[in-house]
Amino acid sequence: MEDKKLHVVRQVVEKGFGKADMHVIDQFIHDDWIEHQRSLIGGKEVLKKAILGLDAAFSNRIYELANYTVHGNMVWVHYQLNGTHTGSFMGHEPTGKTFTIDVMDIARVENDQIVEHWGIPDRFNLMMQLGFLESGPETKKSN
Repeated sequence: MEDKKLHVVRQVVEKGFGKADMHVIDQFIHDDWIEHQRSLIGGKEVLKKAILGLDAAFSNRIYELANYTVHGNMVWVHYQLNGTHTGSFMGHEPTGKTFTIDVMDIARVENDQIVEHWGIPDRFNLMMQLGFLESGPETKKSN
C-alpha cells in the first residue's frame, strides 16, 4: 500500500501539474504553505497561475515517478517529465518539439496537505531541448 504522504505528493504532481486539476491543488496544498521555488512564491493562486501557464505551453505532459523516499513528514520524489511544446513559453512561440527532463521535489506533508515545498525542474535541459539555448561542446568520456 502506498504511503499516505507519498500519495499526497503524487496527486499534486501527476494530477495538479500533469492535468492542471485545480481541485487537487485546493485539496492537497495548505493555504499557508511555504514555497522555496522562487518562481512559485506568492501563495496558492501564484501556483495555480503557474500550472495553467505550463498547461497552455506544454501538451501531453506526463510525469513518471522514477524514485522516491519518505522519511517522517518529508517526501522526496524524482520524476521524468515528458511533453510537447505547443504554446508560448518564456516569450518563445511553440516549437512542436517533445522533451524529457528530470524534476525533483521535496515536500513536507502534514495532515494530508503539503505545507512546505522545494522544487528543482531541470529548466536548462528543457530550454536546450526546445532550442532556446545552444548546448555546449560534447564531452567525451575517458576510459
